[in-house]
Parts: sequence; structure tokens; C-alpha cells
Amino acid sequence: MKFSADKTTLAEAVINASKACALKTAFSELDGVLLCLKGNNLTVTGYDLETGIRINIDVSGERDGEIIVESRLFSDMIRKMPEGTKIAVEIKENEKVTVSYGKIKLNIQGKEAEKFPNIIELNKNVSFTMKEKVLKNMLSQIDHAIARKDINPALMGARFDIENNMLYVVASDAVRLALRKEPLEFNDMGFIVPEKTIIELIRNLSDEENDVTVVVDRNQIGFFKENYAIFSRLLDGKFVEYKKLVETQSNLELTVNTREFTDSLERSLLFINERFKSPVVCEIDEEKNCIYLSCKTGLGEFDEEIEVSKLNIKDKDEPGGEKKFCVAFNPRFMIDALRNSNCDEVKLEFMDELKPIKVIPPAEGDSDVLFVVVPVRLK
Repeated sequence: MKFSADKTTLAEAVINASKACALKTAFSELDGVLLCLKGNNLTVTGYDLETGIRINIDVSGERDGEIIVESRLFSDMIRKMPEGTKIAVEIKENEKVTVSYGKIKLNIQGKEAEKFPNIIELNKNVSFTMKEKVLKNMLSQIDHAIARKDINPALMGARFDIENNMLYVVASDAVRLALRKEPLEFNDMGFIVPEKTIIELIRNLSDEENDVTVVVDRNQIGFFKENYAIFSRLLDGKFVEYKKLVETQSNLELTVNTREFTDSLERSLLFINERFKSPVVCEIDEEKNCIYLSCKTGLGEFDEEIEVSKLNIKDKDEPGGEKKFCVAFNPRFMIDALRNSNCDEVKLEFMDELKPIKVIPPAEGDSDVLFVVVPVRLK
């Protein structure tokens, strides 16, 4: 195999494909990327038996071939070449790989392409298409709520549900939830995509109106666009019953300035850390049309008052009727919801002091995005 390629383009392809590699201290087939040259097209593939990333780039090919190279070292070699150059890559005897430019010549040992694991081949009978800008935006708004701890394997990813020509993408770590929906004409179905795949999609999807094809084949999924593809296994297990939560009616609603609320909660974090843990207490005052935020730890005290633009108590016999309504929550979870709301004002909906709090950006008709934060019980 022999070809020449733009340094930056080749480096980006190897780095992106290597995100799917199982990085280890010793060079094995799973922590290497497969280079496959056919004519003037080079395919770079990383695969760890769970997730695969395949990238195609244009090069100047001289001799077709395949080789496995250690991903980290190979990408570092390319990046160390002079900027704005076109470098040459050649396989010589005994799988030795040479990367050169002018008088610079670097060599590493490759491995036979036959040793690379068999890559997932998806049956494309079940597939749908959507704009990559929309998919990226949906995933970016909900990924913060994906469970990072192995409390439930099904929560270690994002749930995709298609019902009545509507796509719901949901993430939850059992103490918070993020949901985004968009119209999509396709058959009803549901599946859970691993967090690793979600993160790589967010990194590699653009804000363009190009199409992304989503292929579902039994317990596998693939996302394909132009010269990029990522495929992985789907997660099994029981996801949270988010539909009942979304449909629950609130007793108290208020609208607050997103930036003001976020800034206030960030100031509360001055007095909260791993040693000094505390929720923020939110007290709602109907008469003054405001909320009081407070917390107290060994580091100090936080107290602020924020004006509310709208306040609606639906049932005077319920919370907020005769006494000031008080609820406590993790400020970091609330900040994540506010930051991903992408709007100037948000509506907060409460049922009672211990029921989940809904954070909803204003929208005409049904909202496209919804966040839920579970309150903390006050001692």
C-alpha cells in the first residue's frame, strides 16, 4: 500500500476513528486502526467489538492495500509533520509502515489486516433519515442526564422512541431526566444507544442540513453520513417510565429568567463541594411574586431573592395555597437543565415538595424539550 494525503485531513481521520479503539498499553488489533486503500479512497476504521467508527477520505493512491497501525502513535507521527504539507504513507516488507515528508522519515511496525476483528455489517431494511443538525441538537440537549455510574445498564445511554410519527430521545440517571422530541415519519419502535456512541455523534455531527441515515438491525445500530459512519451494539434493560412523568399535571407553575436563575445557582456552588454537601432550598412567595434561594454549609451561607415573571397556583388547597411552598434540589442538576434549555425564560412546574420538578422552555403547543429534576428530602 502506498498513498499521499493532506496531513491535517489524515490526522483528523485517524484521531476520530481511534475514538472507537480499546486503548491498551501493548499494541493489539483492538487498539489499532485499520487502513484500507482502494484507488484514491482511504478508509480508516476503529473497532473495539462494541463500537466502530469508519471514516473515508480522498488521497492520492499509488498502490492498494490494507494494514493495522497503532492508533495513538500513528496519529502522533502525522501530527508532528510540518503544517500544510502532503505526507506519504507506504507499507514495506514485514508490515513496516513508513510516514515521510521530504527528508523526514518515520517508521512503525504494523500488523496484518486479516487480524482485524470482523466489522459489524448491518442489514439496512430498517432505516430512517433525519437532518444531522437536528440530531446533533437533540443529543446535545439530553446527553448530560445519561447515567455515568452503572446503576442500571439501560440508563447508560439514550432512549430513542418513535411513536405516532414523533421521535423522542430521552436520557435519565434516575434523579434527573432530559427529553427532546421531533416529528419523524416512521414505524413505531424503540431502542437504547450507548453513551459512547452518543458522545461521538455530538462531536462529529455538524450544524448543516445534511442527511444522516439511522439503521437498526436487531441489537445493532449504525449512523451514516457522507464520509463518516459509527455503529455499535444497543443496550438492553428496562428504562425509566418517563411518559407517566411527562403527563403528570402540576399544581404550581412559575416562569423565571434563565440567566438570572443560573447565575444565582452558580453562586450557591461557592459553598458546596464533596466535603460540604447541601441542596439549595427554593421557597416560593406568591404575595411578593418571587422565589428565595438558600443553602448553608461549613463554608458559608447563600441567600438570594429572584423575581418571578409569572406565577400560577392551580389549586389553593395544594402546595402554595396557605403557606409558602418550599422545595430543595441539587443545584448542579438544575444548572444543567437550565443551560441546555437554550432560551431566555423557563417555566418550572411543581406538584409537591417531593415530586419531580419539570423545567420547560416556553413553546407554542407541546414543548420540544423537557427537563426533570428530582427534589431532595429536607431533614
